[in-house]
Amino acid sequence: MTLVTASSPAPGGTMGIWQDIFAAKIADRHLKESWVLQEDDTLQIHAPRSGWKEFVQYRALARFQCSQCFHEWSSARVHVVFHMCRSRSRGRGKVKMRVFRQACRRCPDPQLEEPEFSQETMERLLHNLVLNILKDFYHMPIQPSDLMEVVVDAVVAGPHDSTRCEGCQLGFCSQSRPALLSGSLDPLVVTGKARTHRSPKCQGTRHCATLTHHSFNSFPWQRCCFFVVSLLCVLAVLLFIIFYFTRQ
Repeated sequence: MTLVTASSPAPGGTMGIWQDIFAAKIADRHLKESWVLQEDDTLQIHAPRSGWKEFVQYRALARFQCSQCFHEWSSARVHVVFHMCRSRSRGRGKVKMRVFRQACRRCPDPQLEEPEFSQETMERLLHNLVLNILKDFYHMPIQPSDLMEVVVDAVVAGPHDSTRCEGCQLGFCSQSRPALLSGSLDPLVVTGKARTHRSPKCQGTRHCATLTHHSFNSFPWQRCCFFVVSLLCVLAVLLFIIFYFTRQ
């Protein structure tokens, strides 16, 4: 599978791939206005400028490689934030993008490394971005089912290391996840040996349903019914004896 880094200083590098995919998806929507995608490492989550809209893709899968020891690792908690603005007078729109980095846990003084995304992940990320542009600036009705899930095609080993995560250090990973299509998306499906995640609400619903079903099946209903019937029979016999001797 081909992996590409989130950014590159070289002209026509990886950022150019993001821009090409974004331009193609905008063109597919036949918008009369032009839109551009730019990198901005100063963006803050939940802090867009006046007139700007925000879209945050939580928990995308990416891979990292340490530039010092060359250790490689994967993470399913890579966040990407987009700030969007449309200028009607100029007939164009602008999107600024920031990807949060991670550091190697094996090095004593590691550097923050750029994530490497598969092209499929990039396609899905930008598909969801364009849908949010259509919703926020062109008032097109978008349903949650129109969004593409971010497919994780690798097993992520070990817990998330918050001490080496740029998003955690800035307080973004621990923030609550808003609902779908309200400025934040969390569609993630893990294939293979990894777990399957969707929105926290759906996940909680499935969990509660599973517990209820398990509790129902595991409760000893037959034994309980037998005990109640036996108790009623004993009480009936006692009442009969008391009634019989009372009549004598």
